[in-house]
Amino acid sequence: MATSQVRTRRPHAGASVVGNAAPAAQRGAAQDDELDQLLASIGLMFPTGVVSPVAGPVSLSPYQAAARLLDWRQLVLLDHSSSGTTTGRYSYVSADPFLVLRSRSRRCELAGPDGSVTIATDPLILLDRLLQRYAVPRQPELPALVGGAIGYFGYDLGRLFERWPAIASDEGVPDLHVGFYDWVLAADHHTGQQWLISTGLPRGSEPDARARWHELQACLVQTRPPPPANGTPAKVRLRSNVGRDTHLAKVRRAKEYIAAGDIYQVNLSHRLEGEWAGPCWPLYEHLRAASPVPYGAYLALDDCTVLSASPERFLRFDGRNVETRPIKGTLPRGTTASQDHALSLQLARSGKDRAENLMIVDLLRNDLGKVCQVGTIQVPELFGLEGYASVWHLVSTVRGTLRSDLTAVDLLRACFPGGSVTGCPKIRAMEIIEELEPVRRGVYCGAIGYLSFTGDMDTSITIRTLVARDRRIYLQVGGAVVADSDPQAEYLETLAKGQAVVRAIGAGLDEW
Repeated sequence: MATSQVRTRRPHAGASVVGNAAPAAQRGAAQDDELDQLLASIGLMFPTGVVSPVAGPVSLSPYQAAARLLDWRQLVLLDHSSSGTTTGRYSYVSADPFLVLRSRSRRCELAGPDGSVTIATDPLILLDRLLQRYAVPRQPELPALVGGAIGYFGYDLGRLFERWPAIASDEGVPDLHVGFYDWVLAADHHTGQQWLISTGLPRGSEPDARARWHELQACLVQTRPPPPANGTPAKVRLRSNVGRDTHLAKVRRAKEYIAAGDIYQVNLSHRLEGEWAGPCWPLYEHLRAASPVPYGAYLALDDCTVLSASPERFLRFDGRNVETRPIKGTLPRGTTASQDHALSLQLARSGKDRAENLMIVDLLRNDLGKVCQVGTIQVPELFGLEGYASVWHLVSTVRGTLRSDLTAVDLLRACFPGGSVTGCPKIRAMEIIEELEPVRRGVYCGAIGYLSFTGDMDTSITIRTLVARDRRIYLQVGGAVVADSDPQAEYLETLAKGQAVVRAIGAGLDEW
């Protein structure tokens, strides 16, 4: 499909767009007028009435459709490929967004059909206002995502909400990159239903929605998919950015902070990286086949391509109820059935891993307590055991009811970054991460997912994730350090977590 070229315009100096970070219900009509003028300057309209999506059945799955849309701009696939879990019920694919929002700190860029503008504002406030401006009523007969903001929220977006020193090297990766997609192809893996859904946005008229639906349907039918990836992809050599001995020293330093009473737990990571200039879709095909997960993702964005095999839900919001499912506690799978069973029991009974998990559950209960109704936070599952391609995990579930004056974006702000990938206490743990990890995390340990025009949200924690950028590819791996952690065991755990990804892409690991 042909898409317009984006022409860069001069920044709007000092544009506030949305004022302050008060709850959504307190934000006024004057801000809507300012936002409408901003959107008009880059060639975007906005709905003047209620948006009614057009939907119809399709025979292609989101994964199959994604293979036919590889040449489309800003292709995004949220991919539930695991049959062994009850979470991650839906898969979605979309491409060709009508609007793109990227941010670095408070510098936000909006790109539309007639150009782009750069403004200084809080990116999450701007995101919230845009979602409200293009709001779509919930459709009970359709999935939660009928169109919306899809992309990633990088770990360093948290610098806007929690202050920690800038020590680690900054590679210039956007803190936030989301496209606003007017359509999705969705699949319900519980019922087997599949829909093509069109909202007609940005104008939101039913004729626009219907015309777009037929255009998309015809394109999907007529486009031939590429042949599936066969054999092993081209070899990639990955090398830790710090090396084994340095990582062990950093674990020991983290334990000193724990002994001094600064923290109880910190998630410490290192990066496996190498050269890669080839296509990324074949890598994702191999990754998906080798490591089926409930929260897979393929994001072919302007700045980078993200290939995720995340097993962990960060935040889900259905308009009222909130759920988070932190993972803390990991052991590798066994090579025989009896060994595998023994390892699963070892993890389930591990006092160390249960203590780590409970710390993060308490942290997330505290985060949710900032935005949920009093008395609604519950822990229906504690220390659940889940098996994946190369590891066993301990998983807990925390739920609550969001206050009625808040939105999904307010929830995201309150909990970001996720507690399972930072530590406890959270802010001090992030300060120590900044000191001990040499490079900013970027996409890693943030979140991937969607915020629907209906107000719903579902996101995963960005772990087990490859990022291809500037002819390089990297996989960041980490684990929780506590008082009785063994540095060598912690290092080996990081490699176990990345094992399925490394093997899937045919990579070799150069240890040093």
